[in-house]
Amino acid sequence: MDFTRYQLEKILDSAINNNGINTLFEIMLNCLMKFERKHFLEKESKEKNKANGFRYISGIGLNKSLKLAIPRDRLGFFYPLILGLVKNQEEELSKLAYNLYAKGLSVRDVSDVFNDLYGNSYSKSTISRMNQEFLEEAEQWRNRILEKEYPILIIDALHSNVRRNNSIETEASYIVMALRKDLTRDIIAIEHIPTESASGWEQLLLSLKKRGLEKVNLIIADGLTGLDQVIGKVFKNALFQKCVVHLKRNMLNLVRYTDREKLAEDLSKVFVVGDPSYTKEQAIKNFNETMNKWGQYSSYFKNVLKNVNIINYLTYLEFDHRIHNMIYTTNRIESLNKQFRKALKIRNSMPSEESIATFIDKSSY
Repeated sequence: MDFTRYQLEKILDSAINNNGINTLFEIMLNCLMKFERKHFLEKESKEKNKANGFRYISGIGLNKSLKLAIPRDRLGFFYPLILGLVKNQEEELSKLAYNLYAKGLSVRDVSDVFNDLYGNSYSKSTISRMNQEFLEEAEQWRNRILEKEYPILIIDALHSNVRRNNSIETEASYIVMALRKDLTRDIIAIEHIPTESASGWEQLLLSLKKRGLEKVNLIIADGLTGLDQVIGKVFKNALFQKCVVHLKRNMLNLVRYTDREKLAEDLSKVFVVGDPSYTKEQAIKNFNETMNKWGQYSSYFKNVLKNVNIINYLTYLEFDHRIHNMIYTTNRIESLNKQFRKALKIRNSMPSEESIATFIDKSSY
């Protein structure tokens, strides 16, 4: 591998708490301010005024400052109305957040939100153009060219309710979190495919290659059947780590509540983290012994030995012991999805798959 254990440790340690709410505002506010300037300069054309770049500030946000690009004009006359509406007004910003989430980011409802914000400041046609430009910018981000190499990808699906033909059903949004060489992280893919499957992930991973991604060192995912073959097919040199937490959780749910503590203790002796002397060979031996022991309790554990490729759950043991607990699970992306689920609860269902893709926005610039 091109990255040392120490470098991977630094990359993973640098991954910060996810911040989907604020980044949604960053895209929306920056896009609206650019459109405001465009509209302002169209009216000021007689003065020969022109756009003059941006000035960058850290503005207000929900629990974290937003990174805002304030558009400038040559004559210094322009100031965004939207910035004045939300600057230093936590209550107004919270209201905006609620409106966006509650309305589900459908095209018509986002236009309504913009109309509520701007009131009589702009015509209905201008507000409609603002809405369209916002949606186009979000779409451009989703299809942007990617870096050629990421050391680590963490993939997971978010399931949410979507309305189709007057009926509501649970559908999947495929999400890919990447960690870059420069120690930052990014959401590089959000695609809506109604059902989660290995073929669906193959389609998404191939789309990443079309967008410029050439090399991945490690991919972390849950235990979806067939996913290991798909990853090996698309990124041949990438190592694959199945989520140990998912496997443990499934096993614990198949025994009596009074037996869970005993089983959890046995599993902790199989999936040891942080021990530099613990090897894959030891883990496989302990796993076989544990499954045989609990096979006397339930036939499920006997079948695990036949049906579960335990090797894919032990990839983390090939890395430095100091980062075992960071790479043996998909917890990092699940934490992000947990934030999305909280916001999605405001609305019983989303109006379309496009509204979900717009809602689940990038996590960092």
